[in-house]
Amino acid sequence: MLKHSTDNPMQPERLAAAPRCLAKTRAGTECQAPAVNGNRRCRMHGGKRSGAPNGNRNAWRHGDRSAETEEQLKAVRQANRDLRLITKFRQGQTLRGSEQDRLTALTKK
Repeated sequence: MLKHSTDNPMQPERLAAAPRCLAKTRAGTECQAPAVNGNRRCRMHGGKRSGAPNGNRNAWRHGDRSAETEEQLKAVRQANRDLRLITKFRQGQTLRGSEQDRLTALTKK
């Protein structure tokens, strides 16, 4: 046989005594639904959360184009260009003026 608990939140006397939602309806009256625990609004008018999460979390997908990643990619591309320039110099190919300037800058480091 089931025993009825007095702490059951679905008992009519507990629901009648629950604080009510303070939101205004379109008719101008207050909402009659019980407020969510710890809040002044019911579940339909913003119970536990007051809306969307803070910040633009939807724009962050995978981090492939974050500022840090772009900076790292820039450094890798520059290192690749420098290595190709050194290889070109070692193979005895002629260098353009800008390539010669970059090579002298690299050798001074």
